[in-house]
Amino acid sequence: MKAIIMASLLVLTASAATYAGDDVCFGRVTGISDRYNPAKGSGFLALRAGPTPSATQLGELFQGDRVVVLKRRGGWLNIIADNQQQGWVSSKYISSSCK
Repeated sequence: MKAIIMASLLVLTASAATYAGDDVCFGRVTGISDRYNPAKGSGFLALRAGPTPSATQLGELFQGDRVVVLKRRGGWLNIIADNQQQGWVSSKYISSSCK
């Protein structure tokens, strides 16, 4: 298990370097309910194609998921998820040390 986690972190770090150089930081999804209900839109953080709530949903992130933060636009963060999907998420659900 530890080897899988380390390999994922190496892939995330390599991907981040490709996209954003030295301005990259890591974050974690927080404040998400543990009760998954896609019909109500709860239990996940929507990964979107653009920095708006109406942008196409590309995927879902869950409590504790690690992300690489590439850039910020207002209240939105452009991220790369563990599964290598890139998109936008609301910054209020990402805990990070980003400047």
